[in-house]
Amino acid sequence: MTERWLEWPRCGRGADPATAPVGCRGRHVPGHTACLAHLPDADRDTYFAGLAPGDNIDHRGTRFTEPLLTTFLRAFHDPTTGRLRLGDAWFEEATFSGDAHFGAVTFSGIAWFGGATFSGDAYFGGATFSGVTWFNGATFSGDADFSGATFSGDAPFSRATFSGDAHFGGATFSGVTWFNGATFSGDAHFGEATFSGDADFGEATFPGDADFSGATFSGIAPFSGAIFRRTGRFERARFEHTRQFGPLLAHRGLVLDEAQFMQPVQIEVSAIGLSCRRARFPGGVQFRLRWARVVLDDADFPAPSILTGIPLLASDRLLAQEQRIARAWQRLLAGEISERPQLLSLRRANVAGLGLSNVTATDCLFTGAHNLDKLRLEADVGFTTTSAPLDRGPRSWDWRQVIAEERIWRADRSRRWTTRLPRWAAATLDRPFRSFRWVAPRWPEWLDRPLPGGLNPGQIAALYRALRKGREDAKDEPGAADFYYGEMEMRRCARPAAGSPADGRTSRGRVEHCVLTAYWLVSGYGLRAWRALAWLIVVTANLALVFHLVGFTNPPQPVSYWTSLLYALRATLSLTDSEVTLTAWGKLLQAILRLTGPVLLSLALLALRGRVKR
Repeated sequence: MTERWLEWPRCGRGADPATAPVGCRGRHVPGHTACLAHLPDADRDTYFAGLAPGDNIDHRGTRFTEPLLTTFLRAFHDPTTGRLRLGDAWFEEATFSGDAHFGAVTFSGIAWFGGATFSGDAYFGGATFSGVTWFNGATFSGDADFSGATFSGDAPFSRATFSGDAHFGGATFSGVTWFNGATFSGDAHFGEATFSGDADFGEATFPGDADFSGATFSGIAPFSGAIFRRTGRFERARFEHTRQFGPLLAHRGLVLDEAQFMQPVQIEVSAIGLSCRRARFPGGVQFRLRWARVVLDDADFPAPSILTGIPLLASDRLLAQEQRIARAWQRLLAGEISERPQLLSLRRANVAGLGLSNVTATDCLFTGAHNLDKLRLEADVGFTTTSAPLDRGPRSWDWRQVIAEERIWRADRSRRWTTRLPRWAAATLDRPFRSFRWVAPRWPEWLDRPLPGGLNPGQIAALYRALRKGREDAKDEPGAADFYYGEMEMRRCARPAAGSPADGRTSRGRVEHCVLTAYWLVSGYGLRAWRALAWLIVVTANLALVFHLVGFTNPPQPVSYWTSLLYALRATLSLTDSEVTLTAWGKLLQAILRLTGPVLLSLALLALRGRVKR
């Protein structure tokens, strides 16, 4: 056994001082001085005749042609099982010049293919590896098929190179599996594979599609430093003990739809998109993201979780790669992507334990989200800040934050709300854009878009109410104020419920609409101090004019509009003047000022309090 870890006796045949002075590196066939490839036909036939199922073999460095390998393996046919059965099999640095057919072969002992070269396709589908399986540094120039293979022991594939497609679908890895540093130039298929031990894909590179759909990772599977140059797919994957997933880089996105992470996990990803539809995180999750446009439809966050944007990935190796691909992202999606992650959808998700920090939610859909009132919104969560004109005209503006559902409703209701941002301004979606009233939401093509007219104002008001409560619970009163404004605006725009005169629902709806309209006009739902003060100035100035004309029996001296204005201002503050005698009309006007003045001042103070309250 010690000899196997040292240099083996080499054939040396075919040496050419000009091209290959060392000659053949194949190990001697037992009892001969040549390797299997250079053994005379008669001696080779004798050697084959002496082999039996389950024998140990050692052909390190040997070059196998496809006919030679087929004839060689035929000697291990077990008539009782109908399968090929080998004992310890040593193929270290062997070369398989044609297709290598090891399908359904049983390796009863060690299977050592470290540094082996497969020039054609390699077929190991359905093979059984009972001992340690070693493919470290192996090169697969064609396709590598390990579909349905069973690895009972450890299976190192470290630094292996797969130039074609790699198929491990349905494979079972009972021991520790290493793919760290491996390169998959084609597509990598691990769908429905089972990893009972730890699975190390650290710093693996996947230039093609990487499919781990339905895979089960019973041990630790961090994928630290992995690079997916296309899409990394983990639909229905199950991670039982993984607490750290990433950091990794996914050029075209990462898909975790229906994935399950049974332990508290930190997911650190830099990608163009992240999809976690119907994903489950019973122990909680910490998303640490860059660039990603995130979809969390139907996801479940029952335990404390957070989705946050980070300034840099924790892996220095990924930084240079990310900088190169980020430039391509910005060219491809100019103005629609930035380092700050963008949350696109929380539809029907359970967000009881979820918190958001340093993310953009300008186009996020909240329709059907459960426990939305428990969603924690930090101050650095950006929403679209758009304009709502006081008189629906172009001259009077009122800025507030709005959610995507209201923008959809506005755009569906009238064409004048469907203005699109130009490319140069798209990057400022979370800032006031002073040239546009409303901007319809913008989503990537792969996102399932809501149907036009899907929500009515009453439903949108409920969304605003839940989001407002979340910010109020976080003591963010100024942030909650905008959501309260949106809630009241949607209540005002809601149509009265249809009903018979007997139940009175229609009449009550009209009364509520009138009350809310007046509340909006006078003070912007108690949130616009300037509006209440403007009304106070208008009312005082106009009533002062009426006072001047018909309000005084004994007017204040000197008799002028300005003295009448001063009197009206004093009346607004409920101050009396004994030197002035009022007419009947004057007494009525004084009563109006003493009523409206304190009300309007109170509304102005209430609005200021809402903006500065801690």
